[in-house]
Amino acid sequence: MFEGQPRGLFALALANTGERFGYYTMLAVFVLFLQENFGWSAGLAGTYYSTFLMFVYFLPFIGGILADKFGYGKMVKIGISVMFLGYVLLAVPLGNGGAAVGAVIGALALISIGTGLFKGNLQVMVGDLYASPEMASKRDSAFSLFYMAINIGALFAPTAAVEIMKYAQKSLGFEKADSYHFAFGVACISLIISILIYFATRSTFRHVEGGHTAVAATDKGKSVATEPELSKEDTKARIVALCLVFAVVIFFWMAFHQNGLTLTYFAAEFTQQSSTGIPSMLFDVKNLVMVIIAIYASFAVVQSKTQKARIIATAVTLLCAVGIIYSGLTVGNHTVDVSAPIFQQFNPCFVVGLTPVSVALFGWLAARKKEPTAPRKIAYGMIVAAIGFGIMIFGSTGITPLENQVTEKFNIDEQLKVQKEANDKEFKAFTAKVEDNFKQQKEKIEAEVQNVQKQEEQSKVAALSTARELGQKAEIKLNASLSKIKLEALKTQEIQKLRNQADAQIKAYEATMQEKNLAADTEAKVQKANVEAKIEASGMRVSPNWLILTYLILTFAELLLSPMGISFVSKVAPPKYKGMMMGGWFVATAFGNFLTVIPAMLWGAVPLIYVWGVLAALCLLSFVFIFSQMKKLEKVA
Repeated sequence: MFEGQPRGLFALALANTGERFGYYTMLAVFVLFLQENFGWSAGLAGTYYSTFLMFVYFLPFIGGILADKFGYGKMVKIGISVMFLGYVLLAVPLGNGGAAVGAVIGALALISIGTGLFKGNLQVMVGDLYASPEMASKRDSAFSLFYMAINIGALFAPTAAVEIMKYAQKSLGFEKADSYHFAFGVACISLIISILIYFATRSTFRHVEGGHTAVAATDKGKSVATEPELSKEDTKARIVALCLVFAVVIFFWMAFHQNGLTLTYFAAEFTQQSSTGIPSMLFDVKNLVMVIIAIYASFAVVQSKTQKARIIATAVTLLCAVGIIYSGLTVGNHTVDVSAPIFQQFNPCFVVGLTPVSVALFGWLAARKKEPTAPRKIAYGMIVAAIGFGIMIFGSTGITPLENQVTEKFNIDEQLKVQKEANDKEFKAFTAKVEDNFKQQKEKIEAEVQNVQKQEEQSKVAALSTARELGQKAEIKLNASLSKIKLEALKTQEIQKLRNQADAQIKAYEATMQEKNLAADTEAKVQKANVEAKIEASGMRVSPNWLILTYLILTFAELLLSPMGISFVSKVAPPKYKGMMMGGWFVATAFGNFLTVIPAMLWGAVPLIYVWGVLAALCLLSFVFIFSQMKKLEKVA
């Protein structure tokens, strides 16, 4: 599986693993953080989530255009630095006020921009490692391995997020809302490691950092291949084929990225919150890692070329098997808590575990000249995704009575929002009234002073007339001037007094409004806790196995679509548009991520089976569409 792959592949994959670990650590708890810290509804939190994902996957298009001009390596380095600043900003606890919301928006903007410069261009560099004819046949398997490395980082991310939050709450005494910032801090550390890996291994891929990839070499620099110039007709045909694939990708990612949205909501609201006995082993990442190592060691037993390697691989396989059996025997009736973010570890776990199976299967088919083309794999992936949401339809049929409680929780959030808006409106009205009163009092004082000054001016004229006769003109002018200064000072003093009174009134009312908002927050939490108690008392929470099975099915779909799709783009894209076309893949992903909010908006408003049914139907329609265009796609594949 790893034989014959260039060293640059593993270097780039390892750098990407660090970056993805940080990203998925943040993403595992992001919507839950928005709800917990700001009290937002599922729909509002989902809007932020989907908009962020849209920009994360849209901006690589811009990053690709820039990289075609300035170089892939340069954009990658700038991108990872910008991402780091975003994670730092997200890690700083700023409460739940306007400044905190602004910081979240700023952090998401920086992460989006940084990812736009980093993500797509790193993958173009991977593809360019296989530009030479002798390496071209390894392109699909290389992207599968690269994709596996991404998911190794994602595998440990949910557990890291949950555990660091538990530590912050239990050992450091932080509130739950503040503990999320520790998870975001983990992402900062992960980015630093990724940066160090990139520069430490740069010598293995330096030759693909340039801005134009018409000429590419292997990591040893011994083989050089020049990609042929394409005619206008061939260029057009390739771009059209890629656009057709991009259209399907939109709906796949709309469905797939429900793992961080509606599937997370389902885990939090409808899934059993604990697991006992053998099933609880699935929620311990150590057991999952042992299974993965056993899978890879088993393949090594078959594929190793030396007796020594086969013995070592066999020993590792048996050691992992013993570890898993021991864990099963000692688990007993031990109960583990099942938190919603932890479910996100299953997708990367399945990706890592199934990648060697996928590579071996398609390698076996390729040897017999029966391997499906990349477009056919993408089409099959849409069918499999539809099956995954069909599983959720079956899993949700028994919990419809709980949807009233979900709606009730949503209504509580909406009522809290309305109450806070009313309090804010009341405060603004009071402030406007105080300011208006201050303005009137100020104008009154100024008018009174002006009147006194006018009267004194009249007296001054009369006195000067008399002074001509008596010779006292200078003294009278001096006294009048001093009187004017005293009046101005008195006016300033009185206006400042009014200003202080107004500020004190506003400050006191602001404190009152804050108390009212706090009371509303407390009341909402109590109400939601009562609703949660109803759900628990109903005994209608379903087994977490429904979600685990769904993640497994969706992983099959992902392995058929994502690495194969990226490989297809890398292969088919015209050389001078390679960065832009790879960016186009992410633009399609961006639109799909933006559309993830649609099921979130339906959450609590319609029965759950309708939410999953919409997603399943879109996947089926996408399959029909791409299959109808198969001739055009396979012509350029």
